[in-house]
Amino acid sequence: MKGVRLRGFVLCALMLFITGAINGAEGATIRVPGDYKTIQEAVDHASAGDTVVVSPGRYRGNITLKEDIILQGAGADSTIIEGDGTGSVIEGASGAVVEGFTITGSGRKGKTGITMDAGISANNAPMTIANNRIINNNTGIKLYYSPSNIINNVIADSDNYGVYLSYSDSTVKNNIIINNKNHGIYCSYSKPEIINNTIYNNLNGIYSEVSRVVIKNNIISGNKSAGVKWAEPIGSQEGSEPILSYNIVWGNGKDYVNVRPGEGGLAKDPGFVNPEGGDFHLKKSSPGIGAGEGGVDIGAFGGDDAQKEIPVSPSVKSYASVKPKKDVGKEPDYMSQMAWKEGTKSGKGNFEGYCVPCHGPEGRGDGVLAETLDVPPRDLSNSELLSTRTDEFLFKVIKNGGPSVGFSENMMPFSGTLSDEEIRNIISYIRSDICKCKYKGGGE
Repeated sequence: MKGVRLRGFVLCALMLFITGAINGAEGATIRVPGDYKTIQEAVDHASAGDTVVVSPGRYRGNITLKEDIILQGAGADSTIIEGDGTGSVIEGASGAVVEGFTITGSGRKGKTGITMDAGISANNAPMTIANNRIINNNTGIKLYYSPSNIINNVIADSDNYGVYLSYSDSTVKNNIIINNKNHGIYCSYSKPEIINNTIYNNLNGIYSEVSRVVIKNNIISGNKSAGVKWAEPIGSQEGSEPILSYNIVWGNGKDYVNVRPGEGGLAKDPGFVNPEGGDFHLKKSSPGIGAGEGGVDIGAFGGDDAQKEIPVSPSVKSYASVKPKKDVGKEPDYMSQMAWKEGTKSGKGNFEGYCVPCHGPEGRGDGVLAETLDVPPRDLSNSELLSTRTDEFLFKVIKNGGPSVGFSENMMPFSGTLSDEEIRNIISYIRSDICKCKYKGGGE
């Protein structure tokens, strides 16, 4: 009996040790190039909770992360990940952290949507992205169903967007977002908090559609088209109202489009030290000093997470413990709401539900998503053009997408969404109510 009790004690102790190891112990540290020569090899051998520590150097090639690992460089000035020029440089994973790198060299595919190449791409993968310099990519950070933490990064010189948020209720704090050819931050079907950033010299500073966005303590200046722009006009923003407070919005093509400044808003030169030289600290005379909510400085160097430099070295302050929300939710069926009103077989209902966001209610190519696309949507009210298109040609475009007939990939395929009958009903509605024309020959 004593032997049985002893064996039982040892077994219980062993189980407690194993349980403690699983629930309480820190993960392993894997070093590059000490343990593995490449970052991808180290990631492949890592388990959830492990940290892959990358020594200073230039590392070439794209990387695909694994869930709940920490990828940590020695600092953006010294640890560089250069993509191979195709796809996204880093493909994210749920719960992963990327910190302390320069990330550059993505592919150049796509102008919008989840297939767009980026420096960091996260599809259904909430992450923490901190203390990086993300430069010279197609898009800097692209998030789809990935409510992430984006903190203390420089995101610059993208061919398209600095930060692209789609269905991603993210926290975007203390970043410098500059010199991106399209929007600094783009929001679609998201509820992000954009706090204490400096957003300078992009096309638009912040552009939002079908989103409810908190914009607080930011400097939004020198953007070519607009500082803050909403797709929905004032009076038609129920559920997607802009929530602005204590921002400096100044010196943009237009400071506000369909947006009002909100409480504490300032329209004054922010007083950067040397923006042309990349120094976005504030002069002592800046109107942003102490002018934010709670008396903090406005811009990237103010607020609770303010640092003296951006990006900062992980050895100064790491954000690896800042975990993203993992409940990413289920994709709402926004696009079919009108179809339910009219009946799912209705050509009008499906046109309004699926086609209007790009083509507009009258089919003129002026929907709320139109200006985010590199190729403008087709003007379906153009009877001269539509009369040269057969119904079978239109059917092929809608069912199989634009590339099936040599058009832009922005025209997505609806083969998995609409039945053949529903597509033909849309074509009938276009003929009867949009272009008011029939096929007369002379084209496809």
